[in-house]
Amino acid sequence: MKIKLLLVLSVAFLLFSCSLLEPKIKSSSLSTNEKMLFSRLVALGDNIISGYQSAALVEKHQKRSFVALIAQQGETPDFMQPYIGYPGLGSESYAGFGILRLKYLDNPETPQTVNPDPVIYAEAFSDYGYDPAAMAFSSEEVMYWPLPYNNLAVPGIYVDDVYKATIRLRSRSKSGLLDVILRNPLPDPYGYKTAFAQAKLFQPSLILCWAGMYDILSYAQYSAINPVEEPPTSKEDFAQYFSELMDSLKSTQAAVIVANIPDILDMPYFHSVPGVVIDTVTNTPALDDNGNPIPLVGVNEGDLILSPAKIFIKQGYGLPADFPNSNGQPLPEDVILTPDEQAVVKDITEGFNAAIDSICSLRNIPVVDMYGFFKEVANGLQVAGLKVTADFITGGFYSLDGVHPSDLGHVLIANEWLAAINNHFRVSVPLINVMDHLEQLQYSDSLLVR
Repeated sequence: MKIKLLLVLSVAFLLFSCSLLEPKIKSSSLSTNEKMLFSRLVALGDNIISGYQSAALVEKHQKRSFVALIAQQGETPDFMQPYIGYPGLGSESYAGFGILRLKYLDNPETPQTVNPDPVIYAEAFSDYGYDPAAMAFSSEEVMYWPLPYNNLAVPGIYVDDVYKATIRLRSRSKSGLLDVILRNPLPDPYGYKTAFAQAKLFQPSLILCWAGMYDILSYAQYSAINPVEEPPTSKEDFAQYFSELMDSLKSTQAAVIVANIPDILDMPYFHSVPGVVIDTVTNTPALDDNGNPIPLVGVNEGDLILSPAKIFIKQGYGLPADFPNSNGQPLPEDVILTPDEQAVVKDITEGFNAAIDSICSLRNIPVVDMYGFFKEVANGLQVAGLKVTADFITGGFYSLDGVHPSDLGHVLIANEWLAAINNHFRVSVPLINVMDHLEQLQYSDSLLVR
């Protein structure tokens, strides 16, 4: 059984960790109108649309983001994003770490495990001489790019920050990446302008906007430095903010397309840790004298255990008092999402999406159904002979943080957006051939991956 699971792990690891090839566009197949539509492409929003994955924003994956892929298909000239130097900036940067990496598919220090025991670690700034205070970007060319970036999405912002926030301290979200993406404190024509204001200066031809997910995620996720006790944005406030944002986007005279919000509770971040004690030798549930799994202390029926709970469990939290390494303390509430809290998440997600549909319908703005697409992934999606799911690591769609899509996930998302763009704006931009992105996946041990 362990061998079969390791093979699946190997496939999934290659899918989202290998450097995927760029789509091959041998010669232009676009009409003049299609080229004009994509000529000044701009993206606005929060986490996923920025290219954030595996807990960081970093050039390697920004170049594989669905926005970058759409720009390639649309032949957007001089496409530029705020490329962040390696190992990137994200949720672990306060402690001097960047992107998450998979060290082992199965921990060699636990050879008796029945189920594979992956080892994930965060890349340290010090290992790469990376000092974001001195230079966060991958190069001075990126930092001093003479035009606004094509992708002005900022991870960790709320919907109103897109058109209101000029600096981090005056934003509602206090996102650590806001000043970086907006290029504060550089003088004109760079910093101290909102993401929308910079986009407007660019005189965009097409605006992709995907905002609102972090307004929900910030409430449901664990945060060691900025915990959110209540949903930061009510359904009523979201409707007002989103309406104002859409009016702002329409005022640019650009073509506009937006996406709705996925059900974050389908993401592996909320499902990768079971609510029972795991035997550290076999990596299977520990059983009591009656052969039943032993529940973690502090966990109740229906609770979802968040991915960061793994760290606390290793420190002895949640383990019964008679277990080795137990510290006698229950699992902290901050890494548990109760049924009541899950109901809040579902309610505000439904409310936000209803507002998006209504507001966009009145303004003739097309909506890409990312809620429905992420549900398809959660149910298992057949792609190029592979089954892509929402499973952690083995599913292939999500990166190592369990929330943000992998490189492969971005390819699939790009095609959903392209299909919606083609349908609404009556163009025929080619979709991405997924197999073009798998050409570098070759032999891994004795396994041929195609």
